[in-house]
Amino acid sequence: MIFEELAKTTKDMQVLQKKMSIQRNRDAQEATDAKFRVLLSQADQFVAAIDYLYSNTCSETNTEIINSITDVLNTLESAIDSGLADSDTVVKAENIYKNTQNEMKKDWTKKYSELTGATVSTLEAIKGIATDKVDECVEKIKTASAWESSSQQLESMKEGLDEAEELILSLGLDEEIKTFLQNTTDGKATLKDLNDKVLKWIRDEGLENKIRISFAKVITKL
Repeated sequence: MIFEELAKTTKDMQVLQKKMSIQRNRDAQEATDAKFRVLLSQADQFVAAIDYLYSNTCSETNTEIINSITDVLNTLESAIDSGLADSDTVVKAENIYKNTQNEMKKDWTKKYSELTGATVSTLEAIKGIATDKVDECVEKIKTASAWESSSQQLESMKEGLDEAEELILSLGLDEEIKTFLQNTTDGKATLKDLNDKVLKWIRDEGLENKIRISFAKVITKL
């Protein structure tokens, strides 16, 4: 009787352990599947962002970034060859994606400056002329100041740049006038910069009372 009870208990424990093992495997697979889905979504957003960037701006295509994100997608595809997401392969894809993101963030710092620097500088120079419009443009442009794999942010940046270009054109700014305004903003403008073209533009825009040129501080060395 005792041996029968022990045998039954042992069998029950074995069944329970088997069920627990199956549950652990199921939980592990569900976690892997969830990680796969998240990573696939992130990669999709990344692709959409760089596609918009390279298709709608003058940004030079970074072939290393393209190759890296392609590697991520290929690795994700191989992760489900058996039908279920393979944990090790998903982790491999995740590591490649993280490296790709880090490289893109570094690359974007330079690209963002190249794409927006001159325009933002001009906007700052004309801020006293059209404050509200300038602020709107700058706010849209700076939406994409940090890379976040968001095509929406890039669209906002592009919209801000386009609106800024229209604003600058509407003010009739050529390079000479933009240089004068930039120097004024930086406190570097002098009376020598006030040539006939600049003076005429100032009068035409009614800006005589909005632009100030002050004496430069001279430091005398003892």
